[in-house]
Amino acid sequence: MSLMSTSISALNTAQIGLATTQHNISNVRTAGYSRQSAMQATNYATVTTVGCIGQGVHVETVLRSYSDILTKQLHDAQTRSSETNAYYSMISRIDNLLADPDSGLSPMMAGFFKAVQDVAANPATISARQAMVSAAQALVTRFRTLEDRMFQLYDETNTQLISSISEINAYTDQIAELNRQIVGLFGYGHPPNDLLDRRDQLVLELNELVKVNTYLDDNNGLNVFTSSGQSLVVGAQTIKLEARPSAADPERYIIAQKGSIVELPDSYMSGGLVGGLMLFRREALDPAANSLGQIAASIALTMNAQQELGQDLLGSINGDMGFVSQFFTLSSPKSIENSRNTGTGIVNSFEFTVPLNMSADGNFYTELTNSDYEVRFLSPPAGPDDFIITRLSDKRIVATGTATGTPGVPGSGTIVQFDGLTLELSTGHRAGDTYRLEPTREVARNIKVNQEMAGDVRRIAAAMPIRTSADPNNSGVAQISAGEIVSVNYVMPTTPWEITYSYSTVNSRWELNINGTPGSVDVNGVPQSFPIPYNSGDTITIDGFRFTITGLPDDGDRFILEHNDGGIADSRNAVKMGALQTALTMNGTPTSGVSTFQTTYAQMTSKIGTQTKTALSNGMAQDLVLNQAIEKRSELAGVNLDEEAANMLNYQHSYQAAARMLNTVSVLFDTLLSIRS
Repeated sequence: MSLMSTSISALNTAQIGLATTQHNISNVRTAGYSRQSAMQATNYATVTTVGCIGQGVHVETVLRSYSDILTKQLHDAQTRSSETNAYYSMISRIDNLLADPDSGLSPMMAGFFKAVQDVAANPATISARQAMVSAAQALVTRFRTLEDRMFQLYDETNTQLISSISEINAYTDQIAELNRQIVGLFGYGHPPNDLLDRRDQLVLELNELVKVNTYLDDNNGLNVFTSSGQSLVVGAQTIKLEARPSAADPERYIIAQKGSIVELPDSYMSGGLVGGLMLFRREALDPAANSLGQIAASIALTMNAQQELGQDLLGSINGDMGFVSQFFTLSSPKSIENSRNTGTGIVNSFEFTVPLNMSADGNFYTELTNSDYEVRFLSPPAGPDDFIITRLSDKRIVATGTATGTPGVPGSGTIVQFDGLTLELSTGHRAGDTYRLEPTREVARNIKVNQEMAGDVRRIAAAMPIRTSADPNNSGVAQISAGEIVSVNYVMPTTPWEITYSYSTVNSRWELNINGTPGSVDVNGVPQSFPIPYNSGDTITIDGFRFTITGLPDDGDRFILEHNDGGIADSRNAVKMGALQTALTMNGTPTSGVSTFQTTYAQMTSKIGTQTKTALSNGMAQDLVLNQAIEKRSELAGVNLDEEAANMLNYQHSYQAAARMLNTVSVLFDTLLSIRS
């Protein structure tokens, strides 16, 4: 009887081995499948007087080739590869957009300032002025085109986040269902290999979307968390996520636990496609869109400021004689009230700071940054309207104060100035109320050439409103420069001012005096009052108008400062406009600017280019790491058809041998039975 059972056990074991081998061969192309092996063991032997006699073989279990370390390495490599590739695919589009010599901003800026210089060379020529306006319109069109492309990337990022979160929820549902099945099947004492493989594959595919960490519980259920600790799967339960508009900015989608008002910070969703999108938006898209708006705003603001210091062909100036038209029009900086604010206070107004700063050399510059800001009202013991303003790019507090005034009544609230911006806040806020300030985000898509300017090019203020001259009866050889306005608070002489050169016996010096009492006078930047000593080449500034007198005057020589009536051939202000191209107009400090328009744009494109190249390099490296991780897992868990063919022959021979042994046993029994009969 033992011969029969031994033969049958061998036959069954070979059959299971053949079935396992066939299962491996069938799943050679199945993603995530781990090669399985039938683990054999001898049956308990029968103890006899002659020794222990074996009772055959049995299959203890079917094991899959699995390594927790290799699996985690594969998951980590997958999420890093997906993140870098998603980041690169998005940032490369910004790089191509900004760096393209035809579609980029550089040629349009160069063309505009070339047209400004042509007006400076021919201020009375209408065609030159028309060309300047046309070049300005081409420039704003390019700004708006680039900004529209940026906003398309914002929309695409939002769309991909919505789709990705939906996929994440689908994966977590499947993992939770597999947990339920696996926990139940483990109760029978053997691992459900195919279900375990399927669960591991789902976790791998989930890592393509977001980096997750997994932990086995005591029942062999797999708990899944994001890298920041946000629960996704706990046993057979799932915690659903959603992508929705942020309360701080409805155009910006964030991730949150479904049904919760708490928004997860971008950094909480790292790795995978979602992490790559978040990183791209935070580190590349936001700075690029803001920098583009910063350049647009700076060009418009400095050009408008210089325009306002000039005189147009109609004789208009910003004074008693009328007003010159602004060259560009801009939208106001964007402030967004958090939708969860509970107070009644509001932002009464948010504007670019006017007048602009002017450096010592008479050059306009802005202090605008490419950062967004947050206004937060504080909790007790601070007062209900105490606030802090934080620059989000470096988390630096740029202003603090207490809001006052009536909501919605401009001019009644607390005015705060920072980074080239002016903000007015009213009372009525509650602790925790916030505002997001995006001062340059949408400027480039809204910049325009002023309609009045486009309709009448004579409005270009190419001339200076004040001119100088030397009395034709002067007997000396001294000359006075044409002069320039160097202050937004310049004062127009209501009647000509005469500066006279004479010798003072009281002061024992040759000096200059003036027929009147100017509000401010300085010589070489040092405040003084008339009469002032005469030194050839001194820089003299009277009420914001700067000039020099050089050479040797004679006693009684006179120099005139007066309104520039009929100055149609004067191009001094157009020259100052053209000089903005190479002047330090941007990223200013309280004393001066530090970079040009072109430099700022070049820095922006260079940074994006560097980030793009780094992303490409990192992506290639991560793909290599991923391929290596796949190969290592395949070496352990992959199905080798040659090996399986050998196993199949081995099990086939074992089966045949067991069958022959069973046949032999049958013949023996027949022989015994025939002897008895």
